[in-house]
Amino acid sequence: MRVAVAFLAGTFVLIVGNAAVEGDPGAPTQVQPTEFSPTTALTIATSTSGTTPTTSTSAIAAPSGEEPPLQARYVVPPTEVEPSAKQLAVDIAYELTTYEASDDHAEKLEAMGSRSGVEPLAEASEHLTHAGSWSRGEVIYPQLGGLTKERASVMVVTRQTVGSGTGAESSVVRTLDIRLIAGEAGWEFDFLSSAGGTFDNLEDLTVAHAVAGDPRIEMPDSARLDILSGLVSPTLLNVMADLADQTSYGVIVLATGHPHNVFETDRQSHHTVGRAIDIYRIGDGLVIDERDPGSATHAITGWLYDHPDVHQLGSPWDIDGKESSRSFTNEVHQDHIHLAVND
Repeated sequence: MRVAVAFLAGTFVLIVGNAAVEGDPGAPTQVQPTEFSPTTALTIATSTSGTTPTTSTSAIAAPSGEEPPLQARYVVPPTEVEPSAKQLAVDIAYELTTYEASDDHAEKLEAMGSRSGVEPLAEASEHLTHAGSWSRGEVIYPQLGGLTKERASVMVVTRQTVGSGTGAESSVVRTLDIRLIAGEAGWEFDFLSSAGGTFDNLEDLTVAHAVAGDPRIEMPDSARLDILSGLVSPTLLNVMADLADQTSYGVIVLATGHPHNVFETDRQSHHTVGRAIDIYRIGDGLVIDERDPGSATHAITGWLYDHPDVHQLGSPWDIDGKESSRSFTNEVHQDHIHLAVND
């Protein structure tokens, strides 16, 4: 099947296979959701004259546990800069983020005709693919990231909603950097430069959203963005959620904003790789004011030490009293609790 979008002689034309549907040039045109087979080839004609189509990106509700219907495809108006390039990128983003639980992902990637090949595309889109789950893509807007006569970068902001037969559902908005190259018949898909995040599975997405929005955890926006961009270890997120079940607390830093290396050393910090957190407040008490052995902060530090996922714990106390790096204290760690996890 061949799918193409063209603007010819003042008329919007959607071509599917050998059929064409013409729109009234005097009225906006709405493209309805189109189900593509695994062998669909995505090509966009380069003519850009004609009327301006409309865009439909509203969410479609579905009963809990059921796969929702497909979204209407985003149609790039001809008034945009290089609309044919943008339309191809939009369709690629839609295909990468729209599938059924039973779909063969290898076949879908093969059908996209990436110049870089299937294996590099599979690797780049790994975090968009959730085996055994359905996914619905909704394009919010495509922006040019760069443009020459031969090549183009289109950054497509896309909402991906992923769910399973159990009714579990999670949604994340990503920016996909899609690279195109000029071919004989128009723009062609070259490669996916970025999938806009590193969440590995539905559970990680769910935990990330829960922790980032947890009212019991005070944190800077930079830390919240670390979580939502996939920079924080899922193991650390689970520890953060467990700690919030014990007490409210305040975070100073996760990854962004912390020195890359342990200060004045050549050792990379656990923060840099998203495996550490610094906490300055437990409940209503600042760590610096709660350094008595019988304080609530001291008790929580002991609870953290006993947590099986905590690999390293710095605080006003050396909890185990041993000459090891798992629990330690020094002048720097009088005003906060530092904990790191191992993945």
